[in-house]
Amino acid sequence: MTAAPDRTSYDDVPYDSLPFAQTHPSRLATVATLFGLNPQRVERCRVLELGCASGGNIIPLAEAFPESWFVGVDLSARQIADGERVIRKTGLANISLRHASITDIDETYGHFDYIICHGVFSWVPRNVQEKILDVCAQHLTPSGVAYISYNTYPGWHMRGMIRDMMRYHAFRFDTPEQRVGQARALLDFLAQSARKDGGAYSTLLRGELEFMSDQSDHYIYHEQLEDVNDPMYFHVFMERASSHGLRYLGEARISTMVTGNFGADVQKTLAILSSDQIQTEQYLDFVRNRTFRETLLVRAEQTPDWSIASERLYKLHIASPGKLVSKALDLRTEASTQFQSRTGMTVSTTSPLLKAALMALAVEWPGTIPFAELLHRATEKFGHPPTDEEVTTLALGLLNAHLASDLIELHATPMTFARVPGEKPAALVHARVWAAEGRTDVANRRHEVVRLSDLAFRLLPLLDGTRDRATLTDVLTAQAIAGDITVQKAGQPIEDPAELREALVATLNPTLEMLARDALLAG
Repeated sequence: MTAAPDRTSYDDVPYDSLPFAQTHPSRLATVATLFGLNPQRVERCRVLELGCASGGNIIPLAEAFPESWFVGVDLSARQIADGERVIRKTGLANISLRHASITDIDETYGHFDYIICHGVFSWVPRNVQEKILDVCAQHLTPSGVAYISYNTYPGWHMRGMIRDMMRYHAFRFDTPEQRVGQARALLDFLAQSARKDGGAYSTLLRGELEFMSDQSDHYIYHEQLEDVNDPMYFHVFMERASSHGLRYLGEARISTMVTGNFGADVQKTLAILSSDQIQTEQYLDFVRNRTFRETLLVRAEQTPDWSIASERLYKLHIASPGKLVSKALDLRTEASTQFQSRTGMTVSTTSPLLKAALMALAVEWPGTIPFAELLHRATEKFGHPPTDEEVTTLALGLLNAHLASDLIELHATPMTFARVPGEKPAALVHARVWAAEGRTDVANRRHEVVRLSDLAFRLLPLLDGTRDRATLTDVLTAQAIAGDITVQKAGQPIEDPAELREALVATLNPTLEMLARDALLAG
């Protein structure tokens, strides 16, 4: 019998266990589909997460895909216990969290369609890194996809210098809290020094210091102060992966693989310098000064085709938050029309069919539309069936917008949730449990982190599908009278029970609608 793993630094300072949208099996399946492979359907798959912490990344997935099976492994007994408590409260039966070392994984675990290893590889010793690659090689199904994130050079050369400085100073102190506090104090000292110097070194230093000043304490402790942090060049990572019988598929953020974003001259030079996709990716890292990668791997017998054919989109589901920013929408002519994403990126198009599709997607947001249905909705406005050329034009337009911006999202599976709150609204079960345990950051159905407002934080645990709006108002009013919720008017707390109820009635529907827009209500 394998001995229980020793206590780890993650028992002393737990890492916030949150969803990572880029690890969602649907995203991995989307990349595989675009590159010509046939991944397992996400609705019925097996998923293994290495370094799962307390399950914040896979518990929401287990709820979303009840016919799939999820296994998480982590060395921290404390974090596994926290996750198991949440699983018991949710009643999920398709997930198992195991307190074990990655090195303990053997043939009894079986095979998996998707293997996730986020925030682990660079932070473990070499023998564990090799085991991670071995697990991917030995436990992936023939069509399986593995995700591994890691720190990369050349960008980590600068960040590594700051890490060395922080460790030099922080390890003069004893406790984790003191070390994090002193690391931040050193960052402040370095920032003051950099502001007074306009040289190249100070310019680079300021950029890194601005990045780290916004990070949480657990990030500083585990990213900068841990004993192991082992960045590497991409080509080195791939040499090691290849030695285990693994092949490069792509990146979870597929837009980072597009050379055209750098302009024609850079694209031409990259074509001359690179004889294969691995070399192209390495040169792209040099150009970007890249610090971090989220690489997808497949078994060696798989052969990705990186020249994306437009018809591969036909299998996918589309979403877009795009808003029309042009003064008018003209679907009759090829007048240029501009759409803007949530982050402010804009895409212009003259294609009437793409304009119509983007308008249909905006109505459905944050939901997804299958490509065939999107084509139907877009062509309805023109009164004739689409030609083969029009279908190709739409697919290419969506693909190019996806690669060049965040206006278009591609998904291998639909995102299912209630877009409108019902008579007796029901929130996602794990989100209710997390909120009831005091977490104000919860996971939505799009596998994003949503920060709850004060009222939403109190409301979410009540949304179990048994309470109508009147009952919800009664409960919230009682909480406000008891002092658990502060309701204000004109900046002053409301104390009169009738006024409290009136104020809560006025804010309940907008809050429920916000939870629906945030994809937190079950469909």
